[in-house]
Amino acid sequence: MAEDSGSEKTEEPTQRRKDEARKKGTVTKSTDLVGALVLFSLALVVPAAFSKMGNGFLSGFRMTGFAEPTQISTEVIFRLTMSVLQPVLGGLIMIVGTVMTVGILANVAQVGFHLSGEALTPSLKKLNPLEGFKRIFSKKAGFEGLKAFAKATLFGLIAYRAVSSHWNEIVGFGWVGAEASVGALGAILLTTLKQIAMVWLVMAIIDYGFQKKQTNQQLKMTKDELKREMKEQEGSPEVKQERYKRSRKLARGRMQQQVQQADVIITNPTHFAIAIKYDRSEMYAPMVVAKGQDLLAFRIREIAKEAKVAIVENPPLARALYKQCEVGDFVPRDLFLAVAEVLAYVYKTISKIR
Repeated sequence: MAEDSGSEKTEEPTQRRKDEARKKGTVTKSTDLVGALVLFSLALVVPAAFSKMGNGFLSGFRMTGFAEPTQISTEVIFRLTMSVLQPVLGGLIMIVGTVMTVGILANVAQVGFHLSGEALTPSLKKLNPLEGFKRIFSKKAGFEGLKAFAKATLFGLIAYRAVSSHWNEIVGFGWVGAEASVGALGAILLTTLKQIAMVWLVMAIIDYGFQKKQTNQQLKMTKDELKREMKEQEGSPEVKQERYKRSRKLARGRMQQQVQQADVIITNPTHFAIAIKYDRSEMYAPMVVAKGQDLLAFRIREIAKEAKVAIVENPPLARALYKQCEVGDFVPRDLFLAVAEVLAYVYKTISKIR
């Protein structure tokens, strides 16, 4: 039972596991969301694009009709064709540009700027018939099949409703002019396109939620995997360096506070600095609350100056305290008298100043 519980994927994936999966191309992505957004954008852009293309085509065709060629050749035919098609390019650029822009932005919004070479690497596992069989009858494949059936049904119903509701109008196209027929048919198709895009967009949002849940389920970890990863991270140089930086930052913060609350700083004068605090009501002896050598000693002196803590030069005492005491230690008996004299000097000097 213990082994079974340890092999079940019950733990949420760590950030490291997500990053490794991302390198392999395992990310949450819905192709339906991209398709729905592209279709919806086209429904907004197509009327203006078609109008531009139609006007451009008619304009180019009229210009070509007035230019009578003196001879027929491949070059002349190409020039006439380009003169007809060139005014249409503006509308085509609008359509193609919309498809490319929305498609790229929709993909980037889902997975970010990420190129995975590992996802394109050939794998024998993908050719394994058993693996293929599992994929066919997997939960994801079942959802994809259900989604395809739902899309075909809903889109078909929308198209049928559009045709049935405008049937009399469609039948009467033969009795009106071509321009009116094309305009009416375009309006029907555009309305149908918008409805399909909206329904597809709702389905795509549901699909994205399912894909996200499936990806998270796929990346879940067993308790053993989680413990193993934590041990690996504990021993990694990056984690150790980050922990060291954090501890140094905390230590600097504590040191600054301790120095500011000290009664006196005993210095070498430059190589050592020891901060001493003494509270008769709570301490039976003076205590070393901070100490440093060279650069750290300089920093202690700077903090003391800013906090207006007394600084006393006593090289022999500073060296002895630095050597014999750690931060938090009480001053030893053999140095107690020397430290007491320094404290008495400081208290006397302060009382005179006041």
